[in-house]
Amino acid sequence: MERWTDARLRTFVAKHNSGEVDTEDLFVELVYGVRIAQESTAGRWCVVADLLRSGAVDSWSQIADAMDVTETEARDGFHAWLAGQADLHCRTGTIGLPEAEAAELYSLSAVVAW
Repeated sequence: MERWTDARLRTFVAKHNSGEVDTEDLFVELVYGVRIAQESTAGRWCVVADLLRSGAVDSWSQIADAMDVTETEARDGFHAWLAGQADLHCRTGTIGLPEAEAAELYSLSAVVAW
């Protein structure tokens, strides 16, 4: 995070002072920005699963609004994650979601209103 912040600050100052930006700083900003975004969104589907288990989700629009995506993207993204987790568990036996748990979460997601 510190490397991204430093590069971002140098880029910002350079743009507003001389207009000449160091391309190395741009690449550093891009690389670390992508990593930060990946890390911050990595567990989003686990959170959706916990919300479904808790009964706190009334509609996919709640999830979509929270994630800044469409309802279809939220639902389909969650279902794709479930399928991937079930497949991962089948292949590894330890990582991912057991088939019964994935089926339970799919059932919980299916009753959520559009």
